[in-house]
Amino acid sequence: MGASHARRVREGPLALQDVLDSRMVSDPLTVADCCLVTDGGGAIVVTTTERARTLRQPLVPVLGVGEAHWHRSISQMPSLTTTAAVDSGARAFEMAGLGPADVDVVELYDAFTINVPLFLEDLGFCDKGEGGPFVADGSIVPGGRLPVNTNGGGLSYTHPGMYGIFMLIEATRQLRRAAGARQVSGADVALVHANGAVLSAQATALLGGVATL
Repeated sequence: MGASHARRVREGPLALQDVLDSRMVSDPLTVADCCLVTDGGGAIVVTTTERARTLRQPLVPVLGVGEAHWHRSISQMPSLTTTAAVDSGARAFEMAGLGPADVDVVELYDAFTINVPLFLEDLGFCDKGEGGPFVADGSIVPGGRLPVNTNGGGLSYTHPGMYGIFMLIEATRQLRRAAGARQVSGADVALVHANGAVLSAQATALLGGVATL
């Protein structure tokens, strides 16, 4: 598995007031609500369970996957508050035989800050309309009941235009207990979710640690 070495565009702390005071891009999103474009690249290796057992690194099984595509343009969305993640997530959970309560760590494609509460709702981690309070009460922070985007996400780690590979890499590190200071204790099931084509195409994957085999 390869790791990325993104060109650092901005460093340092970012407080809530800094985001609120940032230049408006598209109301209510400020420039701090949007991913910076950075350099980066990554890779993963997918093979059979039998082959993976012979390799040096602990294997990370794919437990379930799901995809859904409802429309082409964002202007065709039936509702801006519900995405096809409703379907992709349900398919992934069904294949894995799991539910939201079984997930220990979540990696979400956060091209904008609005993506996180939107996908948390659509994937069943909280009720529709409760994504904001769910995030605001600290549920998704390190040590919270559902750690989300443990590498900082596209907003705070890297976003070379195709961020999805980095979520798979981070989930793999978490499940291998190889995430260092950001390691989520007892992480055995990770959900990775990406979107594309301006909120139209959605893909969800559930990955597990060795204990899930």
